Parts: sequence; C-alpha cells; structure tokens
Amino acid sequence: MKITKIQISKIKRFSQKYYKKLDQTHGIEHLNRTVKLATYLGKKENANIQIVKICSMLHQFHDDSKTVKRFLEKIKVGKNIIKQIVHCIECSDMKNIHKAKTIEAKVVYDADKLQVLGPFGIMREISCDIYPRKLKFREALKHARMIEKRCFKTLQTKTARRIAKYPHNYVIKFWEILDKWDKIKF
Repeated sequence: MKITKIQISKIKRFSQKYYKKLDQTHGIEHLNRTVKLATYLGKKENANIQIVKICSMLHQFHDDSKTVKRFLEKIKVGKNIIKQIVHCIECSDMKNIHKAKTIEAKVVYDADKLQVLGPFGIMREISCDIYPRKLKFREALKHARMIEKRCFKTLQTKTARRIAKYPHNYVIKFWEILDKWDKIKF
C-alpha cells in the first residue's frame, strides 16, 4: 500500500506545525534541509524515496514516535508503512542508530547528522547549545567538538561519509587553530 497525495499533504502540515514551534536550529529550515539531504542520499543509496521523504519530515519526533504513530493511524496510513516510518524516526536519534535495520532509517539519520558536521554544523551546534540549551560558551565549544566527532563516526551510508569527509577534515583543522589561539599568552 502506498501513501496517497492527500496523506502526504497532511503529514507535511503536521510536521511543519511541529517544526514551527522548535528553536531556530531545529525549525522549518532544518526540516527542509533534512528532506533535501535525505532525498539526495536516498537516491544514491537506492532507498524508498517516499518513505525517506516522509521520515525526514518527521525525524525530529524521535523522542515521541507514539504521537506520529497515532497521527498516521488517524489519517489511515497502512500498518506496514507506519511500522517503517516509526522505525526510521526512532533510529534518527544517535542513541538508537545501532538498531537501524533499513537503508531508509540509515539515510534519514545521515541527513540529520550531516547538519552537525563541518563549519555549518559546528556553528549550528554552538548556537543550539547556547540557546535554547543555555550552556556557557566554553561548554558549548566542548560539546560541539564532541558531537561533531561522534556524528562523523556514526554516519551509516557511503554517500554520507563521502560528503562529510571534506567538511569534517576542515573542522579538525579549525579545532587545531582554535586550540593554538586559546593557548596564546600575552
């Protein structure tokens, strides 16, 4: 059973309503970027693009997949498709990626995590750490460095690892320069 255009439209509205409430680093811009990246990765990795697009729209619900499940049941999405979507959403969190059984779950995870890598990623992560997480600047730097390193190591697809290599190497150099600058004595 496929998902209808009407169901897709409802899913899109449902996700946009949710993302509009989130902080600036996880809002609509993040939603759109995740869908674009996931679609690209999905095509390269021969994933089911319809599932990838829908899951990337809903990936931020990783801590609340029951809400998504109820919503999908309400709009009469087939049980097998709901199961696939919930699996992808739950695996889009770093603590659950080891449970990913499908290429679609791996693609959606990678699309989200690519946004934590490279110059864009560290700026986004530091911004998120300072607001809304309220970390101090030094804590935010330390956390961004750790997250970037962990996300790079957990990328699931060859395509994502290839895309991430240059920005990740650039950021390694960035941290080296920052460390040297930080140690300057006046």
